[in-house]
Amino acid sequence: RRYIIGTPKSQLKHFEQELLSQDWEKIREGLEVKACPSPDGAETFILCRSEARAEKEMAIHDRFEKRIEKGLAKIAESCRKRKQKVNRIERRVGQLLGANTRAAGLFKVEVKEGQSGQVEIAWQKIEEWRKWAELSEGYYMLRTNITDWKAGELWEAYIQLTQAETAFRIQKSDLKIR
Repeated sequence: RRYIIGTPKSQLKHFEQELLSQDWEKIREGLEVKACPSPDGAETFILCRSEARAEKEMAIHDRFEKRIEKGLAKIAESCRKRKQKVNRIERRVGQLLGANTRAAGLFKVEVKEGQSGQVEIAWQKIEEWRKWAELSEGYYMLRTNITDWKAGELWEAYIQLTQAETAFRIQKSDLKIR
């Protein structure tokens, strides 16, 4: 049985050096791929980099970063205006970060009760997270147990699979089959 699947972006970290190397295969303008065998040789990882996807992810990170900053400032202001409970503010911060997960890793937030009894909230940005986000924007990875194909062939097969799945989904919804 052969498979080609997308993988979580978090797995890209294992291939950081490969992302920086120069031996990429150009599929079309703005899209390049690279095959990387697994350590045991049983699978192949296809690293993909897309200029369009990089622009989109950069805009998403910027938008979510601004939302979090604005939300944290709003929470901090409410703490200054009236007495709050630490656990309630922690929940609000958690909800804010949970609603903006694409940039939540950028922020380290600390909520504590100050000497005056007021809840204090402080945050800082983790520049290591930002560096990794900037490096990995536009990259994604596919995984397959097919080891004897070129990276471009594997990418094309994956795209064909996604198109077939989309067509089936459309047919299914058109026919109201459940």
